[in-house]
Amino acid sequence: MNQKWAVVMCIVGFGAFLRATVSLHSYSGAGKPPMYGDFEAQRHWQEITTNLPVKEWYRNSTDNDLLYWGLDYPPLTAYHSWACGKVAQLIDPAFVQLRTSRGITSDAHKLFMRLSVFLADLLIYLPAVFWGCSAVWKQIRIEKAPASWKILHLLLAMSFPGQILIDNGHFQYNNISLGLTIWAIASLLHDHLFLASLLFTLALNYKQMSLYHALPFFFLLLAKCLPGQRNKIGCGGALKRLLGIGGVVMMTFAILWLPWLGDFEDLQQVVKRIFPFNRGLFEDKVANFWCTFNAIFKFKDAIPKEKMALYCLSTTMASVLPSCIHPFFSPTKRNFLLSLINSSLGFFLFSFQVHEKSILLVTVPVILTFPLDPIVCFWFLNIATFSMMPLLQKDGLYTAFLGLQGIFLLSIRLYHLLGSKSDKSTLDFFHLRQFNQHKKTSWRDTLTIWGFYLSLAGQIALLIGQEFIKAPENLPYLFPYLISAYSGVHFMAFFLYFNLIQLFHK
Repeated sequence: MNQKWAVVMCIVGFGAFLRATVSLHSYSGAGKPPMYGDFEAQRHWQEITTNLPVKEWYRNSTDNDLLYWGLDYPPLTAYHSWACGKVAQLIDPAFVQLRTSRGITSDAHKLFMRLSVFLADLLIYLPAVFWGCSAVWKQIRIEKAPASWKILHLLLAMSFPGQILIDNGHFQYNNISLGLTIWAIASLLHDHLFLASLLFTLALNYKQMSLYHALPFFFLLLAKCLPGQRNKIGCGGALKRLLGIGGVVMMTFAILWLPWLGDFEDLQQVVKRIFPFNRGLFEDKVANFWCTFNAIFKFKDAIPKEKMALYCLSTTMASVLPSCIHPFFSPTKRNFLLSLINSSLGFFLFSFQVHEKSILLVTVPVILTFPLDPIVCFWFLNIATFSMMPLLQKDGLYTAFLGLQGIFLLSIRLYHLLGSKSDKSTLDFFHLRQFNQHKKTSWRDTLTIWGFYLSLAGQIALLIGQEFIKAPENLPYLFPYLISAYSGVHFMAFFLYFNLIQLFHK
């Protein structure tokens, strides 16, 4: 037992080391006035929440210019910003001084901001990853798999480059919403329904993009409330459970939204800020369906925003409902994980106003599903990080991107070289097998592995081309678009694959 925890702590320490190292790099908007990027957005929210009354946090005013990084996330993000701002005031009031602190670039302030993300990793995200990985192994009952596979799963989950680069490099607090979501998934895998409902509601109230995962949670929780032999409860028990889950969700919402519930106009203003449909179909180069094919048909120019929003809504619902409803009729934990992948990936591909960073929402269930389909999941995590490369390069994180991607790609090979000699399973990616199979690599695995290497070769070719081939003057964003489109085609193929194995695999 002591040896097991020593190994776990080493892996967690390695994950923490990677995050601390990346935090030494540049960040979004460094030295780029007048807006300064996401780093300044997070700092500005601390400034607003600590200096203005709660009801003014989402309203335009002389002291709160919504055009300058106006708060556009749900209340739990605002409360977190307030807490960080209060600590900042204790350290140095200049960090969050109203109006005069805009664009502050002192080393002390950068250290404070970086430590605030690192602390969220240590307290929320990394423990959630450990508990989530453990829940998958215990609750889905992956049989005959050696202990070393669990170590490898945890190692890959802790060192996934995408989340590290965006939170500790680019600068955001995705680790809080993603961590809460992982805690919620693990709770549901352990059949702690009320706790799962609470944790996912908190995630949803930290970042509204957690809606990508909402439908699978809803349908599985609803399936758990049906009376009958499957749930071993009668009608009375089923109703009590349903009311309990609904009560937890509504009470959590009510507490978090309490300052705005007394005035419908205040409430409406918060909702408008959280769902800003006026921003358009997508921003920058996003590896989703609309951006990938926008070069063929100009969706943004040819279709008005209002109509496009409706088209996106209907397309998204049509694409995700089959996989989301499936756990209601077949409420297995495997189907739940796959439904989370298909729902979040469907939202990323087809919904309105998608950011390139939103792919992180898909990587959470993919990381947890890794033991069930390691080759495909590893491939997905690799391309997910690659899809964000134009954003990371713009933030001065190209070197960090290459380093973390290299570590992630080599991790399986390194693990094979350094792993236990008593473990007879082959841990070389060239012969990576399903966890629950003790036989020679199947033709499907061989084909998938070669597909991965062809995909990797394409990524390398695009990176080299970007460095050494000058884009035409009339196409200055050629390579960022090619990288996004290349990744987008992958994501569409993954979406088809994960739907097929969820809905048709016995």
